[in-house]
Amino acid sequence: MAAAGAEGIERRLRRIKRFHAYRDLLENPAPHPAEPGADPSVFRLLSPLHSPVPFRDRDDELARLRHWCEDETDPHPIMLLAGDRGVGTSRLALELARALGESWTAGRLLRGSGKLFPALRDRGRPALVVVDEADLRSDVDSHLHSLVRADVVPLLLEFGARPPDTPPVRLLFVVRHAERFRAVAGEELEYSRGDPDVLRLLADAPVLHLAPPVLDRAVLAERHAEALAAFTAALEDAAGTERVVGTEAADAGAALGAAPVRPERTSFQTPLDLHAQALVTALTGEPVPAVPRRFEEVAGVLFERERRRWRHSAASFTASGVPAPPGLSDHPGLPERVMLALLLTGHREYVTASHTLERLPEFAGLEDERTRPAAHAWVTWALALHGGTRPAARMAEPWIGPETFTHWFLTTRLRAEPELFERLRTGLNARRSEHLAGVLCRACEDFPEAGEILRRYVASHPSAHGYDAVRGARVLARPERVDPWIAEGLRKLEPGSSPALGAPVSRDLYGLARQALPEVVPLSHAVLIRAYRRTYRAEERQERQRRRQLRRRERGSSA
Repeated sequence: MAAAGAEGIERRLRRIKRFHAYRDLLENPAPHPAEPGADPSVFRLLSPLHSPVPFRDRDDELARLRHWCEDETDPHPIMLLAGDRGVGTSRLALELARALGESWTAGRLLRGSGKLFPALRDRGRPALVVVDEADLRSDVDSHLHSLVRADVVPLLLEFGARPPDTPPVRLLFVVRHAERFRAVAGEELEYSRGDPDVLRLLADAPVLHLAPPVLDRAVLAERHAEALAAFTAALEDAAGTERVVGTEAADAGAALGAAPVRPERTSFQTPLDLHAQALVTALTGEPVPAVPRRFEEVAGVLFERERRRWRHSAASFTASGVPAPPGLSDHPGLPERVMLALLLTGHREYVTASHTLERLPEFAGLEDERTRPAAHAWVTWALALHGGTRPAARMAEPWIGPETFTHWFLTTRLRAEPELFERLRTGLNARRSEHLAGVLCRACEDFPEAGEILRRYVASHPSAHGYDAVRGARVLARPERVDPWIAEGLRKLEPGSSPALGAPVSRDLYGLARQALPEVVPLSHAVLIRAYRRTYRAEERQERQRRRQLRRRERGSSA
């Protein structure tokens, strides 16, 4: 009797475990409380999952998505939600998951595995799987085909082979460019011999395009006041939050040591812009300015707060088996350099990041047995502070903050210290060089000042970096902003650069030109085509000359 009871309890526990297994794969859309005793990042308040600002101005779009989910007669289980950075696509998808309630299994996909659909079947409820940033991620390789092949195709293959008794499942892909994503995903799915029915569903998937909400001046002021009140309350609840006041707020941008970086954008262009303005007002405690702050001032205040948090965290960091990050007392700017290095290398590549940090001047003169543990300690600190390690929920968080702000930070710092960029880029392998080219392309799309950095990077190794740059431009919404810089880098090589073109050279140039799609980067394509034709003609002349010389030698031998 006791054995039977124990067996029944064990079966019940296994059922409960299977019932909740989906939480390792789908993010809980409920608001997450801050970790006890943690010093939270101010950028955390700008993320869709942790934002305290009420959801507004998207009622029609939310109603359409809910109808798509709940209408059992809708023949389209896949939908694309498209929009630029900051317009609120991720927040809308999150609010949809929240609005569906407990009768649904809904959330953002944390990681792909073959266990997702069995877990959804065990739940026995209709499901919504949100794939956020499906065509562009700041922390993975820039090439769209690579990202789709790694994340999207396995999910679609699993969707096509899901058990027949699985409850209804809706797939929502949040993307920047819907048709480009659809074409690449279809191509990769066909190459992987995917189910023709899934190919058809992807081709027929409807698209919901999201544009910034159009608000008049009165509603805009109301939204700003609402966001300011929400951020003020959140900052009062957070322990250890300091205000940036006085001249510190005014000089926050200059604290990063570079000329101003002004994006070509107007204030309050997106909800993210409005929320960032309100967050800075809450941090400084100053009255709402009559004229909205410039983006560089907003970003400077937020990063000044982050720099203080980085230094404080590094000084008190402890981890089992990991030494305390060394060199902080002699180099107070080292935490900022570490974060910059991980932005350039991609924070998920732990080993590469450690090797790259060894090139920083702060580690010069140390023996190998001391340099590597020191670099590893700093990488461990950065990952523990900003995520990038297990659990999967932290892997899904953006690195440091919204991409527009990290692009500003990267552009400002690299313009201030060109030699630092040269040190860091030389330590990257081919895969991380592709990531860096993608990061620089996206930074140049936001800030024209990053174009010179991208040009120098391409010119230093055109066959490799040019190849990565023209591929990285494919995922941009505005590739015309980066095309002139890539073309200039391909046209004018840096002194001491290594073209590294194979023999015959024209073959490599032809391969580069095929990657530079004329509809995406026409200037770079034209430069490469001219170089290819010029080189091909020169190689033809050399080949004719070689044949003439060979015939002369043959006639001389016969005589």
